[in-house]
Amino acid sequence: MKHPILLSIAAALPVLACDLPLPEQYKLASKTSLPEGIAYDEETFSFFATAINGGEITRITALGPEQVFYASPDPLVSFSGAHVDAERRLLWVCQVDVKTDPVPNSKVLAFDIDAGTIARTIDLGEPSFCNDLTTDAAGTVYATDSALPNIYRIGEDDTAEVFATSPQFAPQAPGAMGLNGLDIAPGGEDLMVVTSMPPALFRVSLSDPTEIDAVTFSGDLFSVPGDPRFPGPDGLEFLGSKLYVIYDGGVQQLSFSGNDHTQATVRTTTSVPTGLTSATVAEGQLYMVDSEVYRVLYTNQAPILPFKIVHLDEDLFEAM
Repeated sequence: MKHPILLSIAAALPVLACDLPLPEQYKLASKTSLPEGIAYDEETFSFFATAINGGEITRITALGPEQVFYASPDPLVSFSGAHVDAERRLLWVCQVDVKTDPVPNSKVLAFDIDAGTIARTIDLGEPSFCNDLTTDAAGTVYATDSALPNIYRIGEDDTAEVFATSPQFAPQAPGAMGLNGLDIAPGGEDLMVVTSMPPALFRVSLSDPTEIDAVTFSGDLFSVPGDPRFPGPDGLEFLGSKLYVIYDGGVQQLSFSGNDHTQATVRTTTSVPTGLTSATVAEGQLYMVDSEVYRVLYTNQAPILPFKIVHLDEDLFEAM
C-alpha cells in the first residue's frame, strides 16, 4: 500500500521544485553513518543517501527534511551504491556485509519508492562486494563487484549473471578495492566503469561485453598520480555528454572525442570538499555526497562533520 503521507509530500513538491532552485547543500543529521551512495527521484524531488554504518537509508526532500527511508533489521550491514529507476519506481541499492564475516558477501536490493518496502532481493553470494549499480532503459541492472573482477547483470527473473569479466578488473590484492563506480553512456550502447586500484576507466560494450577497452586520456592526468586528494576513482556520473569522476578530494570532468567513449580529455578541480564518494543528477545538476568514508576507514581519522549533500558547480571546469 502506498504511504499517504509520502504521496501528499510528493504532490506538494512539484510547484516548489519548479519555482525554486535546489539548495547548494543539504546537511545530514548523522555523526556516525558514513553516507556513501546517493540517488535522486525526480517524481518526488527527493535524494536518497545510503550509509556504511548503521544499516539505514535516509530520504531528503527538496526542502531539506531528512527521514529514515529504510532501517535494516541488521544494523551491521553496509549500504553502498544507489540508483533510482524512475520509470519503474524502484530504488536499487548494494547491501554488503563485511563486519560479521571475514569473507565479504552482498545483495542487490530494490525498494518500492512509494511504499518504502523491499520489492526485490538478489543474493550475489560469498565472496562478493557489490559496490555500485545502474539500470538501462529496459530496467536491467548492472552492478560492480569490488572483490572479484565481475560486472553482474540482473534481469526480471532476479538472477545475477556475470555480464563482463576481465583480469583488468581484478583487485591488486585481497581486500583491495577493484571495480567501483559505473554508469551507462548517453546513447545506451556503452557501460563506463572504473577500478580504484590501480586507477583506470574502461568502456564495456553493452551489446558485446567481451569488447572491453581501457580509455586513453589527454589534458590533465587521470587520477592525478601522487596527489593524496586522489586516492583512486570512486563514483561515476554522466551529466549530458560529460562524465564526472568523483574522488575523495577532487572531481574530474571527462569530455569524449568520437562516439565510442575510448578517448577523453580530462579537466580537474579540487575546489570541492574533501570526503566525496559518489554523485547523482538532480534537476539537471550534479550533486555529490560529502561523507568522509576514505578519511575514516582508510586513514583512521575522525570525520569532519556534518556530512552533506553538495552541488558541483560546472563553472569550476570552464574557468580552467
